[in-house]
Amino acid sequence: TPSEESLLLTFYCSKIPLLIGPHATLPRCRRDAKVAASASLLFRRFYLSNSVMVHDPKTMLVAAAFLASKVEDAMLDVRYLEMGTKEMNAHVPVNEILEAEVKLLKGVDFDLLMFHPYKMVLSYTEDLRTYLKSEKGRGLVTQAGNTGGSNGNGEGNGGGGAAHDEFDEMSC
Repeated sequence: TPSEESLLLTFYCSKIPLLIGPHATLPRCRRDAKVAASASLLFRRFYLSNSVMVHDPKTMLVAAAFLASKVEDAMLDVRYLEMGTKEMNAHVPVNEILEAEVKLLKGVDFDLLMFHPYKMVLSYTEDLRTYLKSEKGRGLVTQAGNTGGSNGNGEGNGGGGAAHDEFDEMSC
């Protein structure tokens, strides 16, 4: 059923950071979080028009990781991915990874352009921190703390300057 297929894809997507993300089980496969995000995006994009009943998700996951490493300029030797799959007790041989990469490229119609929110979110949070450190921002935080942060039910943080103290302890 479609819900079971979706659940299966979610399970496999959760394995991508263990294969190629910053917390990969094999140290040689550790790459930036953008590589894992790109692999996940390619993997999901492929299965928008293909079925898990036809294409093995385990093999396609490794192919997506390999292709994402190329797209994000964080090239990785395919043998390291094979070793990574062995570490995860889900061995996928090199020849299958390379064959699946071609299928993956065809399945996503060679569309390798991906947009991630990382730069925008970092920029937004930095702007927010800068604003909150300004006099106007500090006044806003202090004013919110003085009102008790009531949510309309008579409940609130009641901490007075608690929000202000927490802000001072924040660091990048």
